[in-house]
Amino acid sequence: MTVRVGVIGCGWFGSAHARVYRMAREAELTAVMDVREDAARKLAEIYHVNYYTSIEEMIRKESLDAVSIAVTPQHLYQAAKEAMMAGSSVLVEKPVVTSKEELESLEVVIKKSSGIFMPGFIEIFNPAVKVLKDLLDKGDVGNLLSIWSRRVGRLPKKSVGWKIGVSLDLAVHEMYIQHYIMGGKPLKIASYTAKLLENSSEEDLAIFLSHYPNRVISTIETNWLTPSGIREALFMGDEGSLIINYPEQIVRLELADRVEQPRIRKSEPLQRELSYFVNHVKSGEDLDIGYKFAKDVMMSLFIGLENKVML
Repeated sequence: MTVRVGVIGCGWFGSAHARVYRMAREAELTAVMDVREDAARKLAEIYHVNYYTSIEEMIRKESLDAVSIAVTPQHLYQAAKEAMMAGSSVLVEKPVVTSKEELESLEVVIKKSSGIFMPGFIEIFNPAVKVLKDLLDKGDVGNLLSIWSRRVGRLPKKSVGWKIGVSLDLAVHEMYIQHYIMGGKPLKIASYTAKLLENSSEEDLAIFLSHYPNRVISTIETNWLTPSGIREALFMGDEGSLIINYPEQIVRLELADRVEQPRIRKSEPLQRELSYFVNHVKSGEDLDIGYKFAKDVMMSLFIGLENKVML
């Protein structure tokens, strides 16, 4: 069985989804959709598929099994709702939703749907993250004590109309990675946020502090202020530390008497993510990275934003 897929949102990342689906043996890219007809037509012409400006019409006419949703964040929830109500399985790009209310409403839709739901938490499919988790699970750094994550860069999204702050853009990545590594959500979480850029409508700096079981403390630092992009995390134990560089797909193990850098077979996280999605659509099996996981991550983020630390 080949899974018939469509892409909703024909911007730069929707185009990346289309490219990967086109190359996948288990999937057939069938159609693309965007409310901007010119964008949909342009992407459709590249891959010689049909294009639409309506989600429901695309899914119905093309008999799609699954869709990727890569629209601007404030429209993710509505697009996911329409696609699932039309009977399709969906992969929804981060941050999935922009509020608790959307998250609760989405759960109702998912329970009524015959399709599967998956969040687009791409870094989980970074091969370096798997190596990192395996080393932590083996106890190579002893007992884990603390986590420090930093994901920063210049404000990237104003020109394309993103109506979210840096927490939903960048901190969400580190939040889902920490949930994945720790195997659950924090016991306590709080945040400090600030609007430092001129005319900022949402926070452009955010720091999250979390307390996980086994007394593990984590810090997530994000901003849209740093000239160069940094995507890294440090996991510190009582016998050593692990450092991960996400873009370079590098993990370094630092112990008292030596430093090691495990060999990692590099690969494209998006390809691994979409393959995971398509294979689960095909098999009908439950996803480990599914709605429950997405709900725990997003609730941690929203609770953290509600629990402000005053400086």
